[in-house]
Amino acid sequence: MSQKNDETIQANSRRDFLKGSLVAGVAGVASAAGVAGVAAAATPAPDAQKAAAVSAKPSWENPPEPIPESQIKSTVTADMVIIGAGIAGLVAAHAASEQGAKVVVLEKFRTFSVRGKDNAAVNTKVQKAAGYTIDPEMLIADLIAYSQNRVHQSLVRMWAYRSGEVFDHYIDLCEANGLGVKVLPPYNVSRTSPGYPTAHNWVKKGGAESMGSEYILTEVFFMELLERWVKEKGAEIHYSAPAQQLIKDKSGRITGVIAKVKGGYVKYLATKAVILATGGYSENKEMLRAWAPWGEYAESQVYTPPGGNMGDGINMACWAGAALANAPFAIMTHTIPAPPFGNDLMVANQNLLHVNRLGLRYENENQPDPTQCCSRFAQPGRKAWAIVDSKYEKDMSSLQTSMGGPVVEPIAMLEESVEKGRAFKGDSIAALAAKVGIPAKALEETVARYSELARKGKDEDFGKEPNLMYTIEQGPFYAIPIHAQLLVSVGSMNVDPNMQCLDKDDNPIPGLYAIGNMMGNFFGSDYPLIAPGLSHGRAITLSYILGQQLAKA
Repeated sequence: MSQKNDETIQANSRRDFLKGSLVAGVAGVASAAGVAGVAAAATPAPDAQKAAAVSAKPSWENPPEPIPESQIKSTVTADMVIIGAGIAGLVAAHAASEQGAKVVVLEKFRTFSVRGKDNAAVNTKVQKAAGYTIDPEMLIADLIAYSQNRVHQSLVRMWAYRSGEVFDHYIDLCEANGLGVKVLPPYNVSRTSPGYPTAHNWVKKGGAESMGSEYILTEVFFMELLERWVKEKGAEIHYSAPAQQLIKDKSGRITGVIAKVKGGYVKYLATKAVILATGGYSENKEMLRAWAPWGEYAESQVYTPPGGNMGDGINMACWAGAALANAPFAIMTHTIPAPPFGNDLMVANQNLLHVNRLGLRYENENQPDPTQCCSRFAQPGRKAWAIVDSKYEKDMSSLQTSMGGPVVEPIAMLEESVEKGRAFKGDSIAALAAKVGIPAKALEETVARYSELARKGKDEDFGKEPNLMYTIEQGPFYAIPIHAQLLVSVGSMNVDPNMQCLDKDDNPIPGLYAIGNMMGNFFGSDYPLIAPGLSHGRAITLSYILGQQLAKA
């Protein structure tokens, strides 16, 4: 089926963009050489100048040529086309197909995308059984304050008040298929930095359980069932079919998408809606520098599968006239690099002493993981270390904070980390400072002051709760580098409270919606670990609601 009047906007490759940028850069060097008196090349022709100007634009402002109709091998029509088979995309597909809608899901990889373990919800049957009751209004107020109110409050409220019913639906389905659900205690139970018990983990019978401090990736258990349920309800999942462009008719409505498949292209038409669920942009350096540049400060990055967070959907949406939300956007950074986690995960404990490269303490360490990353990024050289002495295992034995309990690396493993150069050891504080390369006198004074405050039972310098402080005075002493890992970005497109994409004049674009990590206006500029699992929890709840509503429309 041909649509000669459709406006098509094709996804160009990153390689082509970089090639264009290189050409523009060379032209700039030649021009500078001419100013300096060196013979310059002839002035480029108008077409070449125009091409250079276009290539200098960021990828999301540089739409390529349409895909010719002659290259489209077939057409598929459905009620809804969902781009992306992650948790948001499959939940939306499941919800819509439950209502009888004909749904097609497009995914560029050979299978669904999944990672992580936590899923945030409020007042589910599992939480109630565990004795947890969350005040939705308090949680909403904390999330809005954390985001500096750079959100659609109605979306935050929708998650807080409807996540319980959505999760209970999936809890029933999971338990009927042998998959249990367990709620975790708050990641941070301190008085001055409270958290909420929102994290739900899937528990496979006979399988390993994640208690928070044991970082076991259990989300795949749920996704395996979800994929099966989607197919059982009659929805189609087309894997290895990367979306290339959105299709817009003369009225401005998004009517479908063109995907690349083996042997050519297929046009997928949507009579109700196209839903973007392609994830974020954390692997796209150009986008990261534009919208969340501090993400480049992270020492490592993990995303599975690699290449899944390149901002493909963002480009397509922008080329079709959709607008971005107000930057900066939130990203998720944790002090947890790739496995084996070891001491790099232990440094997230709120009871440790943090010092910068000047040997000075710089914060109340009783902060959630992402917040610890932000404070460390502001230190000289973005360098910091956690300091412990040889009795740290005993000190932490009764501590009940940080991801449901302290992460404690046995002393033998810490010694192994020292041997491998991942941590430092000294028989004295001065010797430790020399190993790390920070001023010995400053570190000695900092450690002595911290121990004094711990004995006094009052942190007069930063206000840390006394139950989280221990003396550091029994050698040998250890310094563990504090590193950050970039996980994902969690917002980009400007959407209204109905999750419908908006154009540059803030008008809804007919037929186009964004969910999951593509949806903006839910987070501020940082990820709030006060409600652990909120990225997944928001994706499940809001995607289910949207899929159901569109199917009924």
